[in-house]
Amino acid sequence: MSDRMNAFYWLGWYLCRFLAFRFCKLKVEGAERMPKEGGVIIASTHTATLDPVILGCAFPRPLTFMAKEELFRFPPFAALIRTLGAFPVKRGEPDRRALRKAVSLLRQGRCLVIFPEGTRNPNWQLRQPELGVALLAAWAKVPVLPVAIFGSELLMPKGKFFPRPAPLKVKVGELLWFEGDGRRESLEAFAWQVMEAISDLSGRPLPQREKLIAAGRSK
Repeated sequence: MSDRMNAFYWLGWYLCRFLAFRFCKLKVEGAERMPKEGGVIIASTHTATLDPVILGCAFPRPLTFMAKEELFRFPPFAALIRTLGAFPVKRGEPDRRALRKAVSLLRQGRCLVIFPEGTRNPNWQLRQPELGVALLAAWAKVPVLPVAIFGSELLMPKGKFFPRPAPLKVKVGELLWFEGDGRRESLEAFAWQVMEAISDLSGRPLPQREKLIAAGRSK
C-alpha cells in the first residue's frame, strides 16, 4: 500500500470507527485473536452492503477485500475502493488472476477479507461454503480467522441508500489452519470447518452437508 493510499485508508478508518462506536455502539468480541503481523484471512458472514466497512472498523490492521468486478465498472468508484484496499474478482467462475493477487498479498503479510458464502446472504440459514477460503489458506499457508457480524442488515436495510444508527457487534473466533493434503476432499473439509466456526459464532445454522453432496451427485 502506497503512502497516499495508506493515509487515505487510515483517514477513512478513523472517521468510520468514530461513527461506528459513537452512533452504532459497535462492540468487538475477541479482537485480540487477530495476529499482530503476518498474512491472515478473515472469513466473515455477509448480510449487508456495509459489512466490509464494519470489519475495517473492528480491527486495527488495514484490510484488503475481494470485491465483485461489477463494482469496478464506474471509474470514480473503482478508484475509491481500490484506494481502500479492494481488488476485483469474477463471480460464478474460477478467477485465477484474483486468486494469484490474493495469495501474493497474503504472502506479503496482508489481511484479506473473504466471504465464504460467495455473496450476501440475508437468510437466517448460512449457505454452503465456496472453496476460495480453503484454496487461499492452503496456497498462502496462512491462518483463517472466522468472524460473525451482527446488526449490519439494520444499519442500511435493502432499498435504503444512507445508513441509520443501529447496534453493531463483531464476534471473532479462534484461528484455523489448513492441514490437509491439498486435494479437493481436504479443501472441502476445511471450507466446512470454517463455516462451522462461523455458525457457532453467529448462531446461524448450516445446511446439511450430506444432503448437499447427495444432491450434487444426483445431477
